[in-house]
Order: sequence, then C-alpha cells, then structure tokens
Amino acid sequence: MKTMRAAVLHDLHDLRIEDVPLPEIGADDLLIQVSYNGLCGTDASEYAKGQIMVPLKNPHPNSKHVGPTILGHEFIGIVVDAGVSAQEFMGKRVACGAGVACGKCDRCLEGRTNLCDHYFTLGLSIHGGMAEFAAAPKSTCVEIPDGISDLNAALAQPLAVGIHGVRRANVKAGDHVILLGVGAIGSFVCVALQTYGVHITAVDIDEKRLATAIQLGAEKSVLIGKEITPTEIRTLIGGQADVVFETSGAPGAIARALSLTKMGGTLMLMGLNKTPQELVFADAVLREVTLQTTVAHVCADDIPDALEILRSGTVASLLTERVVSLEDAPAAFEDLSSGKATGKILVAPSHG
Repeated sequence: MKTMRAAVLHDLHDLRIEDVPLPEIGADDLLIQVSYNGLCGTDASEYAKGQIMVPLKNPHPNSKHVGPTILGHEFIGIVVDAGVSAQEFMGKRVACGAGVACGKCDRCLEGRTNLCDHYFTLGLSIHGGMAEFAAAPKSTCVEIPDGISDLNAALAQPLAVGIHGVRRANVKAGDHVILLGVGAIGSFVCVALQTYGVHITAVDIDEKRLATAIQLGAEKSVLIGKEITPTEIRTLIGGQADVVFETSGAPGAIARALSLTKMGGTLMLMGLNKTPQELVFADAVLREVTLQTTVAHVCADDIPDALEILRSGTVASLLTERVVSLEDAPAAFEDLSSGKATGKILVAPSHG
C-alpha cells in the first residue's frame, strides 16, 4: 500500500504528522501533489477551540466521513493522476476551491454551488490538502494560468471568498465602504474591492493590520478598542458608509457595524460568532438597511478572478507571513491559534 505524509487532526490541540494511505480517486477526481496549503482561521478554531465542522466524533451528513481528518482547504498543486473523466487536467497546475457540490440540486442549477443541498468541504468535512497528495473532484479545481507563480496562486481560495462577498454586497463605483475588521478575511475583501472604484475605510483593533490594509488600498484607517460602543465608533469615524463589511465575528460587532451603515445602505455579515449577540432590529428596519450574508465562494466564478488578481504578486507579498514544512505545521497552528501569527502561513508538504 502506498503511503504519504499528512497533518491529521485527532482531537483538541492534537494535530499529528503521520503516514496515511495515498488517496484513491474516482472517475471525475484528480490526484494533486500539493505545493502549498494555506492555514485558515477556521482551521485554527477547529484545532484550538473544539470541533464544530470537522466530523471527528459523528459522521458528516454529506461526506459521510468520520474520525481523524487531514486538514487543509486552501491548497494548490500539480495533477499527477486523473480519473477517466478528468484526463484533461493531467500534468496541470490547479487551485482547489475545496467546496464539493452535487451540481444537480436547485441551488447548484442556479449557479450557487456554495449553497448545494449536499455540500461538503475538503479539509473540513473530509480529508483535505495538508498532505503530500490530495484527491479532489475536478469541479472544485481551476487551472492556474501560466505566469502566476505557485506562491501567488496559493492565496486563490481565501481571495475567492472575499470576491464572493463583495459581489453579493453590490458595491458600485464611488461608494464609501467600511471594513470592520481587516484580519484574514477582511484583508481579502479589501483586495477584492480594488476593482470597484470605491473609497475604503479600514477599522481594526490592531495597528499592524491597519497598516497592511492601507498598503492594500484602503484610503483611511481607524484604530478602535475592543469594547467600543456603537455610538462611540460612529463618532470616532465621523460618519456612516454606503456599505459596511463586518468580518471580525467579534462580540458586539454586528451592532457596531449597523451603526456605521447609512440609511438605505448595506451591511454585509461575513464574520462568524456562534455566541448570542444583542441587536435591536428596529434601527435596521426604520432605516431600511439591507442585511446581507455570504459564505464561501462559487469556484467556477470566483477562483479564476482571484488568480488574475494574484498574478502581480503584490497581494501575496503583503499577506504571506511565512512558509513552513509539513513537519512544522503543528507549531504553526499554535502560533495561529494564539494570535502570534499575523499573516497567512503556508504549509509546503512536497518541499521537504
């Protein structure tokens, strides 16, 4: 039996680098030799706070997987084997979107594959890309065009999430946009907004993140405290915006974001917080504010655009903190979950 090295989550703070069987592929699948896999805040949460998405104890309803899981849903690599219906990808570099959809349900037929009735995610619901090799349906993969380096292309999946959120917010040229939180996903939203001709104000509790946001195209940055009230933040910023993106998921953040949204404006919720939050909806109703949400991305629409934005290398140079080996992945998870890592960490499973 052929084996490979992989980062396998067994339990809380229990990520093991071990030998596992090489993935098997079906007719529509690709076997990808992984070049880089990006670490995500969701990965860190599953590792440090408890399993919400990874099915360690109970089978996932769609993937049916249960038990120790190879993490990694932000990966790229080269196709070294392909099923009989996926031969066109042989030998090509691909970026994997990781979201697996059936292609047949109502939402899939509308092109909203991220809302598929049978959706599951490689690296969260079933084995993913933090390994020397990964299996992925061809429908989740996009060929990386010539002229885009692997290091740049490695950020395609998280940038696609930002692109999808911006598209759903229906921003238009000239809009004033506030980004409440410019950490992992907020930075990618900032990048995605650059093609829309908008005016961006970045708001965060961290000066370093704000400095990066300015380099990514924000016109203004505002440093806030964790306990700032909705009234205080509106006074500090000095006004409201046409579109507000709440990407932090911090307690109280939705109320603060709502206070920053103009009458008739749009509030896009991207941050995840699973604890109850107090919110008076009368304010949103009386000001006819549009409350929007977004999740993941649509691979066929958003990954190609993400790759083109990444072509120059500017985004990757600003947002990539470091590259680590597979053996060093557990230490990188500790840094990410403890807040010591401020940029994107890439794991290079095939680079020794």
